[in-house]
Order: sequence, then C-alpha cells, then structure tokens
Amino acid sequence: MSVEACLESLSIPTYPVGTPEKNPVFFEKRVYQGSNGKVYPLPFIDKVYDHPEPVCYQSARLENEYVRLVMLPEIGGRIFAGQDKSNADYDFFYRQDVIKPALVGLAGPWISGGAEFNWPQHHRPGTFMPADVQIEREPDGAATVWLSEHDPLDRLKGMHGVRLRPGSSLIELRVRLYNRTSLTRTFLWWANVAAMVHDRYQSFFPPDVHYVADHAVRALSSFPIAENPYYGVDYQNRPDANDLSWYKNIPVPTSYMVCETAFDFFGGYDHAARGGFVHVADRHIAPGKKQWTWGNHPFGWAWDRELTDANGPYVELMAGVFTDNQPDFSYLLPYETKTFSQFWWPIRDIGPVQQANTRAALAMGLREDRTVDLGLNVSEALEGVLVMRRRGDVLARMPVSLRPGAAWTDNSVRFEGDSPAELHVELLDRQGDSVLAYRPVDRTALTRSRAQATEPPPPAEVDSADESYFIAEHLRQYRHPTRDPEPYLRRCLEIDPQDARANCELGKIRLERGDFAAARGFLEAAVTRLTGRHPNPVTGEAHYYLGLVLRRMGEGAAAVAYFAKATWNYEWRSAAHYQLATLACRRGDFAAALAHLDKSLAVNRDHNKARVLTALALSRNGRASEAQTVLDDLLAIDPLDHWARLESARLTGDFCSFFKGCRNDAQTVIDLVFDLQEAGFVEESLQLLDLHHAQPLADCATPNPLGLSQMTRYLRAWLSRDEVDLAAARRQSPDYFFPSRLQEQEVLQWALAQPGADSLAAYALGNLLYDKRRHRDAIDAWERAADSTIAQVHRNLAIARWNVDRDAAAARAGYLQAMQLAPDDARLVAEYDQLCGKLNDPLEDRLAFLATRRELVLTRDDASVALATLLNLLERPREALELLLSRRFHPWEGGEGAVLRQFTLARLQLGRQALEAGDASAALEHLSGAMDTPDSLGEKYHLLQAQADVNYWIGRAFAALGKDHEAAAAFEAAANKQGDFAEMAVAEHSPLSYFRGLALRALGREQEAQSLFRELLAFAQQRMGQDADIDYFATSLPNLLVFDEDLQQRRDSEHALLAALAYHGLGNSDEAIAALEKVRAFNRADPNAHALQLDLDRTGARASAQEP
Repeated sequence: MSVEACLESLSIPTYPVGTPEKNPVFFEKRVYQGSNGKVYPLPFIDKVYDHPEPVCYQSARLENEYVRLVMLPEIGGRIFAGQDKSNADYDFFYRQDVIKPALVGLAGPWISGGAEFNWPQHHRPGTFMPADVQIEREPDGAATVWLSEHDPLDRLKGMHGVRLRPGSSLIELRVRLYNRTSLTRTFLWWANVAAMVHDRYQSFFPPDVHYVADHAVRALSSFPIAENPYYGVDYQNRPDANDLSWYKNIPVPTSYMVCETAFDFFGGYDHAARGGFVHVADRHIAPGKKQWTWGNHPFGWAWDRELTDANGPYVELMAGVFTDNQPDFSYLLPYETKTFSQFWWPIRDIGPVQQANTRAALAMGLREDRTVDLGLNVSEALEGVLVMRRRGDVLARMPVSLRPGAAWTDNSVRFEGDSPAELHVELLDRQGDSVLAYRPVDRTALTRSRAQATEPPPPAEVDSADESYFIAEHLRQYRHPTRDPEPYLRRCLEIDPQDARANCELGKIRLERGDFAAARGFLEAAVTRLTGRHPNPVTGEAHYYLGLVLRRMGEGAAAVAYFAKATWNYEWRSAAHYQLATLACRRGDFAAALAHLDKSLAVNRDHNKARVLTALALSRNGRASEAQTVLDDLLAIDPLDHWARLESARLTGDFCSFFKGCRNDAQTVIDLVFDLQEAGFVEESLQLLDLHHAQPLADCATPNPLGLSQMTRYLRAWLSRDEVDLAAARRQSPDYFFPSRLQEQEVLQWALAQPGADSLAAYALGNLLYDKRRHRDAIDAWERAADSTIAQVHRNLAIARWNVDRDAAAARAGYLQAMQLAPDDARLVAEYDQLCGKLNDPLEDRLAFLATRRELVLTRDDASVALATLLNLLERPREALELLLSRRFHPWEGGEGAVLRQFTLARLQLGRQALEAGDASAALEHLSGAMDTPDSLGEKYHLLQAQADVNYWIGRAFAALGKDHEAAAAFEAAANKQGDFAEMAVAEHSPLSYFRGLALRALGREQEAQSLFRELLAFAQQRMGQDADIDYFATSLPNLLVFDEDLQQRRDSEHALLAALAYHGLGNSDEAIAALEKVRAFNRADPNAHALQLDLDRTGARASAQEP
C-alpha cells in the first residue's frame, strides 16, 4: 500500500492552561535545563487548570501497513503517537489519552509523551506553540509531513519532516536547521522520545557503553551496573536494584548520557508487550544517547499524575544530534544550514538488541549452557543468510526470510570458546552484501576517555589570555545561566589589551544588545590587531561584524569595504556576499546584487535567503520566469520557506495559500518585512503588511498571543513615514508588546523621535532594552511613559528600581501605582508580596495585604503558598492547612517542595500545640500525617528528603503517651538520617540536623548529641563569609526569578541560622540569640528561625524585636 498521509481533526480531552501573561517576564538568573532560562519575548504561562474539556486539534497522520504515526502541529510539531500495527497496535512511543500540560516548559506548559523535537535549546521554546505544516508526497508512494517554525527566541528556522515509505516500518526524521539571521547562533538538537514504562521495561544502549554522564558531565557512573552513588542514591548498597537500564531500579529523577560508543543505535524494550523500538543515527554527528526518568518513587509518580490521567509513568530515550550532553551547544554561523536524518523503527519478540541499523536489528546472548540465542528483526522484507564465525571459521550459515513485524529466532548454535568476543555474526542479503554485522564487545578492555567536568576559576585567577578567552567562549556557547562571560573577556584584555578574539567577542555582545557605538569600538580594535602586521587575516569574522555594525549605524557605504574584506575568507564569504547583495539591491544595482548572490551561493547552496533574493533581483530585471524557477527549486527542498512562498505568491498573484501556510502569523510576517526592507524592497514590504492586516489570524488550539503584534502597525508607519499610520500604531493596546529584534529597536527609536508623545513605543523599547540587559537605557525609555496609564510600565520600573538601583521606596511605589491601574492583575499582587519579602516587611503587614486580596491570591499557586506560609509563621496553622487543602497546586520542575513544606509545618505546629495542651493523641494524629501529603498538592517528597523534625516530634508524642518503645523507634529514625535534600540538591547539613541532635539527646546519647551540634556549628562557621555563588552545575532553579537579592547575605543568613540552632542545642542561649538576630535582620519569614524563636521564648530567652 502507499503511505496514507492526511491532515485531520482530532478531539482530545485537554486540561486548559491559563491566559498568557501580559506583563513581560525578565528571568536573568533562572537556571533552566542547565542553561539560561530567559523567556522574553515569549509570554509566560504559569497556570494550568484541573478539569479537562474536549479540544479539537489539527493532526497529521502517516500510515502504512506496519506503522501508524500521528503528529500535532499545534503543539510544537511533535509526534503524538507511534504504533506498531503488527504488534496489536503496540504504542512503541508513549501515547497520551489526554493533553495535560504541566509547568515544565521554558515558558510554562509542556506535555509528555510521543516525540518532542527540542531545539535550539531545551525544552523547545515553541513546544506549546503552533508549527507550520505541509505534506509532501513522492512518486514511489512515500510521504513526509513537514513541520516548521521560526524559533520564537532567536528567529532561527527549524524544520523536521517525518517520513514513511511503503513496505517499510522505518521512520525517518529529516531535519533542516537554518540560521536565517546575520549573527552566529548556538543550538542543540535532542529528539525526546517517550516510552511507557513499568517494572518490565528496559532501556538498551550499545554493548560498549560502560559509563554514563550526568548533565554537564558534572558526575559519572558506571553502566549499566552503578557501582557508586549517583544522584545521591547509594547504588552500591542496592545489589538487586543497581542496573540503571531498568526503570524500576531508579528511585529519583535521573538523567544519564552516553559518553562514547562505536555504535549508532539505542532503544527500549517492553518485556511484557514483547515490543519496543530502536533509534539509529550516524554517531559521528549524532552522538547523543540519553535516558531521563522522574524516578520510580512517589516523587516521580506525582509528576506522572501531573502529566497524565491514566497512562502511567514514562522514560525519555533522547537522541542528540550535534550534541552529546545537556547542555551541549554547537554553532550555526550566519545563514548556515545543517541537515541530518534520524531513524526509529519498532522491534518485537527479540528483547534488547546488541546491534542495529536502519535495515536490521540483532539480539544475541549466551546462556549458561553455552547456547547462543539469536534474534532478528528487519524494517523491510529481506531474503538472505545469517553467518556466524569464530575466529574466521564458519560455525553456522542459517538462511533467513525476514519481513517487518515478525521476529526470526534461533538457539541451535553452541559456543565452547573462552570469550564471546571470538564470535562474529553477519547478516547478508541475497546478493551477498552485508546488511548488519556484530562482534561481541570485550568489556574488560574498555577505558574511559571522558573526565568529569570542573568549574572554571574566577577571572582574577586566570593568568592566560588564551584560557580566559576560551572560558568566556564556553559560557557564551553553552548559554550559562549564572556566569557572565564578560569578566573573562575583560580579564583577557587586562593581560593583552589588544587581544583580537576578546575584542571581537565583546563587539559581538554589544552588537547583539543593540549598543552599536560600543560594538564598533571593540571591533575596530580587533581589526587593528588582526591587520597589524599583514592586511589579510586568517579570519574575516571581525571585518564581517564591523560591517554589520556600520550598517546598523547608517554607514552602509563604509560597511562595504569591511564586507568585501570578509569575503577573502571562505568561512565568511557567503554571509558577507549576501550583505553586499542587499546593499546593492538598496542602490538599485540588481546586476551587482546577482553577482554577489552567485558568489554567496557558490559557497553555501543552502542559504535560502540568498536564493529568494536572487529571485527578487531576477524579477526586478524582468526575468520573472527564471525567478520562479529559482523559487520552485528552493521550495522543492524547503516547502515551508515562507519568504520563498511569499515571492512565489507575488509572481502568481495567489496570496491565499501563502497566508494559510504561515497561519498569517505576525512574527513570521515581521521577519519577512525585515528581510525585504534589508534589501530595500519597501513597496513589497508595505504590500505584505497590508495583506497581513486584511487577513484573520488562523485559529489555533494552543495559545498564540504573539500571532498578532503591534509592531506590524509601527512597521507600516516606519516604512511609509505616514503620520496617520503612526497615529494608528500609537493607539494600540500594550498587552503582549514584546519586541526583541535589533531592527525593532530601530523602528521604536524612530517612532519616539517623531512629534508627539508615544508611551506605547517607549514601553516596548524599554522591554527590548531591559531584555538585552541595557538596564539603564531601559529605565530611561520607561520613564518616557511614566505618565501613562500603562500598568506594565510602572511594574517594570519597580522591578528595575529594585534590581538595578536598589531603591526600595521607588520599587514599592511603582508596584502600588501598577496595582492601582490594574487592580485585578494577580501577578502584580504576587510580585508585590515577593518584593515585601525582599524588603523584610513585618509579617502581619504582608498577611493583611494578601488577605484583603484573597480572591486574587487563590488564583495563583505561588501567592497561595505565600499566604499559607504567613499563616504558619503567625501561629495560625489550622487556617494554613485549610487553605492548602482547599485547592489543587501544580509545581514547577525543579521548584518542588514549597507547598509540601507548608503542609508539613502546619501539621507540626498543630501537633506541637496539641502536645502543649496535653492532648498527645491528637498531637500524634497530626504529626503522623505531616509527611502524608495529599495528591492535591501536586507533588510528593523526594526519596532523600530528611524528616528528622517530624520523627522527633512523633517520638515526643509517643513518649507523652507512655509508649516508650515507639518513641525510641521514632527518635532512632530521626537520629540516623544523615544529610538532607534542600533546593533539589543533596545537602550535608540543614536545619533538620538540629532535630537529629535533639533525637540523640532524647535517646540518652548526650555525647553524640553534643558532638553533632559542635559539628553543625563548625560547618556553619566555616562557610560563613565564604563567597556565595549559585551552583555552577545547577540544572533547574526556577525560584530565582523576578527580584535580585544579595546572594551573599542570603547564604550568610542560612549559615547563621545553622549556627543559632547549634548554639541552642549546646545550651548557649546568648550566642543563639545573636546569630538569630542576623537571620531576622535579613529574613524574618524564615520558618526555621521562627521555630527557634518559639523555643527560645519557652526558655525565657528572646532575640531582639527591633526592626532590622
């Protein structure tokens, strides 16, 4: 049969998500998947709802006699289902029965299951946004579903095509990644394939994989048997549960990535369903092989419930191209295209395989009785022979007749040799050509070539300009979230003030931020060094970027010389000739433009924009037929290149199909307008804008608030220089006006230079500049709109007053003004309370503020947790518990624990209050349930979470009831748990260490208690005053969000608290009070400090109540 390929409507029960945030969100220190968690210009979504409703999605279906695939273009172009029709429709890819987003994505919502294609960073910024879709059919019956987008952060074009052929179970993913911008960008590509798991599901990796790495290679583990601690789990003490290839053995959230292998495959196998899949790709460009799991433990099961109703847990078997770790970024130079293919196909009835390619998969094992078990699957029909040799001698020749969906197995051969590595198995086709070959791996001969990563030294400790530069490059390339490359580049210039690389890199940074004058200075310094002894440098990078800067500064004529010099170097020839072509077009010299474009394309045939500009130049020269041929040739390889589709529509007059294909998406239209304007095609730009404004935005099942943009009206005014157009632009709503392109900066600056006030342009320009970390310039822009009624302006200024100026009064005033203008904005309420926490406001004042806005508060998880926290701190635990049990909560990945802790604290307080009232039975009931958190809280405690405080108080309750045996058991449980799990990381000591000491004391082990308290005090004192930094290797820290804080003060406060607890345990009340005052001066809302104060109150000691 031919492949059936169609677009069709698919109704899926769906849990709705909240309205996208109309306030811009500037996350400058958010750690997300080990990289920068910046979300702007995407609107943030931080709410998911609790009840599903039917939603109709546009789906794309590919199906042949063996495989059925379903894609969802409106959810990032992901594969939604992959079924093996030969194996009772077994879902070899995890298939959801619901769409149940959880707060895992970069901008909020993310769904599990199927296959997600992550690029240019995790988790695909557009993962919950629509992609463009088109079906391509081939003469032989094969079909490809193409899915494409312009990445919402960097405007890179990523396109993947899911391809299926008749008579084959092989699924090909064809990928084209195109940097359609003039700047060098970094990217990664991970295909996240989910598989449904249970106790009989096993992942398999090549037989030479003997060790694996964690994120950023921050830790290594032997594989498949973990012989040392990994992710805090002492696998060496779990001899029956330390094989990491089995989901059932991994109790905590865990990633592991292959470091090296000589094989091209990996996959997963369901021993219960007797089915699975293999992934195959050229390891030389596709080295990434990874497994991720939430963990087989209540913590992980809670996340499973967040992401599905009844489909159960999953693992992700992730395949990386141009990347082997996460984060691990590669480069895309200006206008560069990278193309590659990945392959998956289902297997059955042979178990995990030891070798596989796109045509066959081989399972081979040796039994204790020396029988060789063999199994074969194929992706297409094959007649041939399987030959087994030992040291070159043929042991067996077995004819095989194979077809997809059917397994061939044999166990007739016995091997009497010493080592399976003596064997060689080869599958030959009817012509005698090799299809697949395998020789068992001698694992005793394997060695490690990958070392565990280390944190680079601070800039001042780097003595080499070379090393300083490469540290900076690494931080830039890997988008490090908490380490700034600029100090390393400046250190490089301290060592060598004329260093060309550092000057060039600083110039590129300034260019990316739109600070063209500063960029020019650095780049001119780079060119001076590069040409100091000869005029022909080895690289044209500095010349090329200086040309870009001069263009941005309106000095196109001066830019020509630098672009021309950049063409002397092969690496920059295509990009520089393209720039020269656009400048020639602006002069109306289309013959010169075509000459430059020929040279650009001679180096880079995959430069789509050069092809389209060629067509435009040909058309302007009266060669429309040739222009159409150029466009047709491009669309044959990239059917979703929208500039090519636009120019083809312009030649034919059929714009309907163009707008249908791009969904009339404003962001795509803006990209194309700037493409046209760069080459001087103003009338064509205006025509596109007018057509865009006359068309409706395509319907979409997922939120797409940037599908319309105020910028298109400003663009029309800028291009037309028409006062009426500008007045119309200025009347628009400020909601979702989040510009980010450098060209948009020019448009907004032009608008502000025109007569009349323009608060909207000032607001939008401030957004753009703040995102680019030009904070002072952003403040200046926002201040031009400070008299407006745009609430976002006042909110943004308030954030800047705190983060940039550290002006607490101005920050407070800004939020009060914003809330007056937008009293129903729940985010403003939540953020203002966070600010009050930073300002260390009295708890009573904060509670009163939230209580008067309770209805708004309860619409947000973070504000509800803040309200519960304040209720607990002010000795109102019953109200806190009632609030926590009155609604559902949804955690952020990496930010788990806040709501759980408030539930536990409420139970602990109620238990202590009952004990003090003499009702030990009621106390025990509360305390015993302190860790028994309801599912409605959305999360469960981590396996490594200490509960010494809970066990200690349970022991106290049992002791009050006269149950000494049970009391001793509870105290033992408290005393024996070493370490803690805090902020999603293993901690040597935490405030719970104090309760270990109390438990030891309760057991009569006073010397041990004293020793522990002294150890805790030494730990705190040793770290007090040490330089505080966010963990260099942190993977996810969503709690560092809107407001900056003094990290040193926070860390010193945490250690002062540990010291206070230790002093109290040692009976030194004065020292405890002094240490506690330091904590209260920084954060009076610390629950552990509050509990210690209560204990001090009971002993008659008290920390100062003076205002900090």
